[in-house]
Amino acid sequence: MPVGKNTFLQKMKSMQSDQQFDLNLIRTFFEVYRTGSFTKAGNNLGISQPSVSAAVRKMEADIGYQLFVKQGRGISPTANAHKLAARCHQGFNEIINAVTDDVSFEVHVNEALLHQVVNLDHAQIQETPAEQMDVIERLRNQSLDLALSVFTVRDPSLIIEPIVEENAIVICRADHSEIGDSMTSEEFYQQQHVILSTKWERMSGFEHGAKSIVQERKVHSVVGSLSAKLMLVSKSDAVAVVSEGFAKYWQNTLGLKTLACPIELSAINYSLAYHKRYASNEQHKSLRDAIKRRIAGGW
Repeated sequence: MPVGKNTFLQKMKSMQSDQQFDLNLIRTFFEVYRTGSFTKAGNNLGISQPSVSAAVRKMEADIGYQLFVKQGRGISPTANAHKLAARCHQGFNEIINAVTDDVSFEVHVNEALLHQVVNLDHAQIQETPAEQMDVIERLRNQSLDLALSVFTVRDPSLIIEPIVEENAIVICRADHSEIGDSMTSEEFYQQQHVILSTKWERMSGFEHGAKSIVQERKVHSVVGSLSAKLMLVSKSDAVAVVSEGFAKYWQNTLGLKTLACPIELSAINYSLAYHKRYASNEQHKSLRDAIKRRIAGGW
């Protein structure tokens, strides 16, 4: 006799209060439903025909209605079996896909290096957030798998692996009327500057990298990204300090000129950061090696 929706829900609630439903029974049910045979289902699942029959009987007892009836020398699904298969099919396939798909790691990458690591296999690439401690915390609790950026903070649970360093340089519009192929520190401070809004310990990256006391710069505009820096410089008489690789990658496209920075700055050090538990993970290591090859090839 068909079981109504309310009766079915009451049965499931009762099962949940007593014990957890065995999802393996669903897998066996679907294989029997698909093949129309206990024997074929057993062969496909790698279990015996009696085990398949026992699993179906157990599931029928748990849910309160019959799933298959004998028809000639075979079996046929009941109306309730058809309804159950229709309702559970999509969800069951999602579960199977989730546990069988290739591993994909979430990776945060500094904006200056994003163009070098696009289309990496097994990686979901996002731009690194401006706040360094947010990245550190997510790496620590393993809600983030890998980060490629500049790290000034260390954490005992993480591995910070330096992979490349580069210089900071000055950029201006290629046809800037007042700037030649080089500039003095005096000329540098006379210019209007596009600067980043991001600060570490209340200092800009420029101030952090300077090897001596710096003067206050004249601010043309404050932006939130390196890309915005380049765009504004390309459309104005302002200058900016950016990483060399990023500037030269976009130099011709945006009509920019690059110059050595007249203020002595420390090199920008980019590192891979990840939890120590990933150190020996082969798939994670393969991804790290792929990133290192990309970065080495693009420098």
